[in-house]
Amino acid sequence: MNVRPLFWLAPLVLVSACRTATPVAPTPTTAEQYADALMDIVPPEIMMAQLARPYAATYTRPEKQTRAHDAFMRNVDVIELRRIIRTALLRHFNEAELRALATFYTTPEGRACMAKSAAFAAEVVPACSHEAAQAFRKTAVDAARGRLP
Repeated sequence: MNVRPLFWLAPLVLVSACRTATPVAPTPTTAEQYADALMDIVPPEIMMAQLARPYAATYTRPEKQTRAHDAFMRNVDVIELRRIIRTALLRHFNEAELRALATFYTTPEGRACMAKSAAFAAEVVPACSHEAAQAFRKTAVDAARGRLP
C-alpha cells in the first residue's frame, strides 16, 4: 500500500477541519440593546412574581399562599416570557422611543415606576379584560338584534 497519498491527505483534512465556519451570534441592533436594557432594569421574572401575589392571596392560609406562589413561579417559562416581552418592545417602539424609555427607567423615579408596573398591571389588566368581555358580549347581542349604529 502506498502511504504517500495518505501523508498529503491528513494535513488537508486538518486544515479544512480548522476552517469550518463557527456560527457567530448576530450583533444585536441598537434597538435590541435598549430592549434588553429595559428588561434588565426590572427583570420579567420579578414582574411575574408580583403578578402572582394576588393569585396566591386567594388562599387563606399563609403556607398555602407561599406554596401557590412558588408553584406559579416554577411554572413560568422565563425564556419564553423574555422573548415575548422583547419582541413586543421591538414591535411597538422604535429605537428613539426605546432609548428614551431606557433613559427614564434608569433614573430613580423610572426604576420606582418600573418596579410598580407589575402590581399595577395585576390590578388593572383583569378588570380591563372583564370590561372588554362585557362590552364584546353586549355588542354581539346588539348585532344579533340588528341594533348596531
